[in-house]
Amino acid sequence: FRKTDSTFFYQMFANCSPSNESCDSIPFDIEQIREFAMRLPNQTMVPFLAGLLLAGTSAFVAEEMRKRGIEDLIPSHGNLLVHLFGGEALTVTELAQRTGRTKSTISVLAGKLEKTGYLRREPDPADARLLRLRLTKKGEALEDAFAEITAEMHRKISEGLGEQELAVLEALLAKSAQIFNPQPDSVYRGPVANA
Repeated sequence: FRKTDSTFFYQMFANCSPSNESCDSIPFDIEQIREFAMRLPNQTMVPFLAGLLLAGTSAFVAEEMRKRGIEDLIPSHGNLLVHLFGGEALTVTELAQRTGRTKSTISVLAGKLEKTGYLRREPDPADARLLRLRLTKKGEALEDAFAEITAEMHRKISEGLGEQELAVLEALLAKSAQIFNPQPDSVYRGPVANA
């Protein structure tokens, strides 16, 4: 294995993130991936393939949000929104635990949601030192759109894999995620439109 063997893949994803529009149409050839994997004995392609899946689903969610006129959010906001839909008010710590993200990441995402009018901070009725995050009417109004996006993503993936393979994939990904980020089983809340 030479470093140049991986240039194609590493350059493709070097600047790719869910909020980067240049990732919207990442071209890749499954045969190139297999060939690349064969040159990496005793190494896994799971992180690379998980990155491809994240980039693809993020681009899908971003496009679906644009189609619905939601242009002031990024796909990762969905991970917070889904836990706040229905009037639930949570602290930054509670959201971090539910989403598997850091408190600082949650604070940044919540700040953007607050600035765009989707979320408000309010004092905890039991402990004035704590602030709870709650969606505004504008934020709650996103629930149907996110449910539609999630259903369409599920349809698209299950159409490509089949329900049985999708269930196996979800179980394997959840198990794999636990290797590097162990969390209680009760934290997982199922698939959401947040890619």
